[in-house]
Amino acid sequence: MTQPKPCPAEEADWASPIEEELDFFFSSFFGSSYPSLYRKELTWKPSTDFYETETHFVLVMELAQIRPEEVSIQLQDGMLTVRGIRKAVPPLERRRYHKMEINYGPFEQRLSVPSEIDMTRLSAAYQNGFLEIRLPKKPSNPSGTLEG
Repeated sequence: MTQPKPCPAEEADWASPIEEELDFFFSSFFGSSYPSLYRKELTWKPSTDFYETETHFVLVMELAQIRPEEVSIQLQDGMLTVRGIRKAVPPLERRRYHKMEINYGPFEQRLSVPSEIDMTRLSAAYQNGFLEIRLPKKPSNPSGTLEG
């Protein structure tokens, strides 16, 4: 997987107290999946699983309709950051939405990762709309001797 150029960081666009109250009202009435009237942030967070096996920490992120070259991955100072953009395709015909849950635009997901990562064996794969990042654990020292 090639390392694409990092996406520019987006600044937060904080809503006024009235906008926050409207969002609270609509989310109470329609539930948490209604399309927000006022976007508090210019980024969205893709659905993500982060789990541990005996030998790895694994992040799986749903990135449907996003090309691998539109994603950047960075691991620095114990923080894994995945950034990218899902570009909206202009509709060919007029649409009247009844439900709208797919997010478009820039996204960013940041996760704190444990310090026992072997930085020399990291891997990432993108298949069928899912990005999988495998963070191998450093080998344990079963003999109890100090390495050095």
